[in-house]
Amino acid sequence: MGNTIYTSHEQAFNDMLSFTKANESFKITFRKVNGDIKVVPKTLLRKQSPSSVDSNGAYKFNYIDQSNDTMGNAYIPLLMAVNDKQIIIK
Repeated sequence: MGNTIYTSHEQAFNDMLSFTKANESFKITFRKVNGDIKVVPKTLLRKQSPSSVDSNGAYKFNYIDQSNDTMGNAYIPLLMAVNDKQIIIK
């Protein structure tokens, strides 16, 4: 993880998967659908919702906010940073 930025959401998501498999929490920053920016300082990924339950599930990731034990989800294309490492797609 020596790069200062991610050049794809796939790279960032793979790091999130690696952190989760190692049970290491990480920080995420993403834009909510309403335009607000949300920062979750301590999170892990959780099981994805099947497409039969959520028609947009293929575009989202589910997470656990460990700072307050709540569950949430976000759209993968709206993910902006993982551990303050920004996603910049050119």
